[in-house]
Amino acid sequence: MAEKIKILIVDDNESTREGTQRLLEYEDNIEIVGFAENGLEAIKRVEEFHPHVVLMDINMPVMNGIEATQRLQQESPRTKVIVVSVQDDAHYLKQAFRAGAVDFVAKPITSAELAQAIERAYNSIQAEPTPPPMPVPAQAWPGAQWPTPGVSEGHVISVLGFKGGVGKTTLAVNLGVGLVKAGKKAVVVDTNLFFGDVSVFLNTRGQHTIIEMAHMASEPDQMDPQSVQSVLVTHESGVKLLTAPKNPRESEPISSEEIVNLLNYLKREFDYVIVDTATTLDEVLDASIQAAERLVIVTTPTMPALKDTQILISLLDADSLEKVILVLNQVDKYSRITADQIANYLKRPVAVQIPTDPSAVEAVNQGIALVTLDQRRVPSIRPLLNVVQLIRDAFETVQNEASQQEEPRKRWW
Repeated sequence: MAEKIKILIVDDNESTREGTQRLLEYEDNIEIVGFAENGLEAIKRVEEFHPHVVLMDINMPVMNGIEATQRLQQESPRTKVIVVSVQDDAHYLKQAFRAGAVDFVAKPITSAELAQAIERAYNSIQAEPTPPPMPVPAQAWPGAQWPTPGVSEGHVISVLGFKGGVGKTTLAVNLGVGLVKAGKKAVVVDTNLFFGDVSVFLNTRGQHTIIEMAHMASEPDQMDPQSVQSVLVTHESGVKLLTAPKNPRESEPISSEEIVNLLNYLKREFDYVIVDTATTLDEVLDASIQAAERLVIVTTPTMPALKDTQILISLLDADSLEKVILVLNQVDKYSRITADQIANYLKRPVAVQIPTDPSAVEAVNQGIALVTLDQRRVPSIRPLLNVVQLIRDAFETVQNEASQQEEPRKRWW
């Protein structure tokens, strides 16, 4: 019989403790072994019951949840702490992760979401072969590979398309997964704050979103790898995801400075940062363009899409135009509008043509990346991999020039 996950619930409110217990009472693999009313009592209960996971509130008398988490990280490192709080903001998020928490969940939360967080925390215990000999420092997380002096940072690639339905998100997620398949470390960042679909395209959902990460990036010197890793979602392919809010009501304004700081920070950890952009002319799109080293513009051979693409290209400044890679998607061999005509109209060469492919729709509906399917049966895979290779060739086949002194940032339109 499989081992049950032993849980300690820590909260100074009795009704909240009982409510959390009710959320988990129907989970067959979870056993609640005890309760505590404050952080100091929690430390004693951990010594007594040896739980796998502690559900820790923040604001409690005697000793708060942050202090208790720090103590448990030092004294019982094999017990994992999930901070559960109504205080859902970046400040508390950073505090929790710096103290050593493995996750941060905001109330209200469903039983399924809480159970999934508990299972992730428990799995992190199983991944540790032996107890760590000393506390994990706040500046490191397992598996982190921070750049050493003289090693180049990664690259930001922004995927653009002003017309909905041209395949922008399809290209972004497949570019990320394709780079991982090529042995690179990649993260896909969904900057469509109101209607982002990256998580849907890859059938993956996380507890946190780009909103929390961007607010953390408002003070980049205060960001730490453990907090960043906890916010990112890992797809089964190995690509990391920074997802958008589940619905528009959860979105909050993000400044261009926060986005630039965030993307620059992610470059330290990943070979490639793929940005799936929105179709709205705002500060977030401006920052995504300015921070990118390549702009992959996606369009289709239809007049509405080409008109919007022409507007987008006309708004780019000279520096941004030099970064453009134009991808023509949903190409029908019987179309009267040819790639040459499109190149003449947009005054940009078409780098890659992706054919119309029913498999693309089916892959989206199933939450599967196209590039993981059989190339012999899916005609769109080879062109998608050609985009991956174009991106790699842009940075990996030539010597990176010494970075020039950064000029004051200007608007791209």
